[in-house]
This record gives sequence, C-alpha cells and structure tokens, in this order.
Amino acid sequence: MTLPLPDHLSYSAGSTFKSCPRAFYLSRLKRAEAAQAWYFVVGSAVHKWIEGSLKGEWSVNIETIFNDEVMSARKIEPDTTKWLHATVNDVPVIEERALKLARDCVEYAIEWLEDFTAWQIEPDWSGTLPGCTMQIKAFPDLIGEHKKHGPLIVDWKTGKTRGQRMQLETYNALNVYCAHHLRGKGYTPRGMFVYLNPEAQKSRPISLTMTPSDLGKVYGEYERKIKAGAFPAMPGFMCDFCTMKPNCKTKSGANSRTLYYDTPTKDGVIPF
Repeated sequence: MTLPLPDHLSYSAGSTFKSCPRAFYLSRLKRAEAAQAWYFVVGSAVHKWIEGSLKGEWSVNIETIFNDEVMSARKIEPDTTKWLHATVNDVPVIEERALKLARDCVEYAIEWLEDFTAWQIEPDWSGTLPGCTMQIKAFPDLIGEHKKHGPLIVDWKTGKTRGQRMQLETYNALNVYCAHHLRGKGYTPRGMFVYLNPEAQKSRPISLTMTPSDLGKVYGEYERKIKAGAFPAMPGFMCDFCTMKPNCKTKSGANSRTLYYDTPTKDGVIPF
C-alpha cells in the first residue's frame, strides 16, 4: 500500500471500517471531500450549543449557531438540495424542519441537565489499549452524576438511530486502562446515550462490561486489516446515507470525482 497509514483510530473510524472498509479508505486515507448533510448540521449545532452553555462561554441562541453551521457547510457544497437528509413521515428534515429539530433537541437537553451535575465536558480520554498499537482518540460528550442514575458517561444523540454500545464501552475501557479522572475518584460509571430527538427512544443507562483487553482485540483487528490494505466495498441500505457515496465507484459509477478518489489499484490496496 502506497498510502500513509492513519496515526490513530477512534470509535467512529472503527465503526466506518466495520460497516464499509471502502468508505474508510476514501474518508480516512484518501481524505475525500464528504457530502454535506442536514443531520450533521443539526448535530454539530446542538453539540456546540450544549458545550458552550455548560462551559459558560456564551448565551447565543441555537438559531445563530445553526445558521453559522449552515453557512460553513455551504462553503463546501452551496447547493443544499444535494445535502443528505433524514425523513419524518416521508417529509425531508431540511431547512426549517432541521432548525425546529435543533430547537427541540436543545429544549430537551436543558430539561435533562436539570438533574445532572457535570464534572467534565468533552475530556480527552485518548490512549492505547492492549492488543492495538495505534492510539485510540476518545472525547466523550459529558461526564458527571445524574440524580437518579448516578455517575454517567454521556453521549448526546440528535437523530433517531440507536446508539452503538461499543462507543460507550470504548470510552469506559480507555478510562479504566489509562487511569483517567473517574478511576481516580473510585467511581464505576454507566453509560448513557441521551436521545434529544423527540421522536427517538427513551434514554436509559447502560452497564459497561467490556474490559480493556476485550476492546483492544476489536481495535487490534481493525488495525491489522487496515495495515494489510484490505478495503472492499460493502454496498447496502446505508449507502444512501454515506458521506462517501459521491466518491465511490460502486455507488456513483465512473465520473471525474470517483476516478480521482477511488483508485485502489494505483494506491496498492485490495479492493475486493
């Protein structure tokens, strides 16, 4: 393989590789320009508003942050009709519907945080795990204690899709193995995906049971396959929501963009 290897992994990188190695190759190795998406704008705006509010950095309303995110995304793709989007009852969540979702998410976050004491906001829990030589980047959204559920590792979710347990398990394994803040306090936290979307499922705490060795084996296997240069395409339902779809020959055929980015033979990787 002629391409330089990534210098780190993360839960999101591992998840991308697991679902479609070709998407990982295009996004992480070729650094292909991603398709813009309304759900990314919503998620980024809500996360920024919550983080800024908790840190006392601003009192800016969600509308301002949302519009700033839209402007940033339009610098990459000015035509918003090309942006990816989710649907509710066959109606696309775009423009005003996307802004309404951002408002609804913020309102729920404010309500949920009334019962929560924050200890750390997006701490850097990056580190290594046994069985994987690459550093694993990790920035949980929020660490603290809930009045009802006790110590929690929190990840905000603005969509309706169910969060993957391994994300929270990864944070906790790094917390334990690298002796981060919670271990020093002697706490045994649980994890929680806090679903802010009013149409999503109810948020519930999750007991975290995977050991650092368990997680290290998983990430070590990702590392082995990445170093071997095996990046087959795995087409399926989620291709329509993949930000690498415009760059992928499997889904978009041969055009100037895919011929520029999707070049496994030239790059010395295994395409199939």
